[in-house]
Amino acid sequence: MKFWMQALLLVGLMFSTSCALEEEPETEMKFGIAQPDDTKATQVTVERVVDGDTIKVRLPDGKIEDVRFLLIDTPETVNPEKPVQPFGPEASSFTKDLLPKGSEIVIERDHSKADRYGRLLAYVWIDGKMVNQELLRQGLARVAYVYEPDTRYVKTFEDIEQEAKAAKKGIWETKGYATNRGFDETVLTKESTSSAKGECEDIKGNINRQGNKIYHVRGGRSYADVKPEEMFCSEQEAKQTGFRRAAN
Repeated sequence: MKFWMQALLLVGLMFSTSCALEEEPETEMKFGIAQPDDTKATQVTVERVVDGDTIKVRLPDGKIEDVRFLLIDTPETVNPEKPVQPFGPEASSFTKDLLPKGSEIVIERDHSKADRYGRLLAYVWIDGKMVNQELLRQGLARVAYVYEPDTRYVKTFEDIEQEAKAAKKGIWETKGYATNRGFDETVLTKESTSSAKGECEDIKGNINRQGNKIYHVRGGRSYADVKPEEMFCSEQEAKQTGFRRAAN
């Protein structure tokens, strides 16, 4: 009898444990850093957001300091030597929404205190969220400026970046825009130009055996049979490059 009672108790315990596991709610975050290291954390107040990855804060002693988010880079919006880059305004808006003026936040140090410009280097936290990794998750930042010994969370950041990249979020929408050297806006310009031309190119430019440059418009008798050397969006464009309209 004692044996059977123990067996029944064991089965009941296993069943209740299984149910508890099944009912456990899924967390919103698939992976990421859940909380700061309290031994390296300081509570500060947001003064203003400079751009997507830089803010001004008031320290406990009242001093105002710039804080640069560690291990990430967002497109430029305020650099006087660069134009506003695509997804820069979106990154700035995202950070401003998370960190309104007067917010009480936590900045978490790694090893180095500041960069060469005197900006404090930190992982920035508010309401249990690390802003650095949220920017990566939204495709508004890339992993960058990875220098030892400030690499505590780099592996997690790289995993989050890969997820955003696979989903083609934000800066990852266009291949080649976000690189390990920064952001190349010329890639977006080329794609836009190519796309625009592709939508209107229906005039065929052909060079015959005599070297005559002739263009054919849709609906012309020879249009379907012509193998174009060039394509044009308008007759004016064709004429400007030395082509004349086919007689038929």
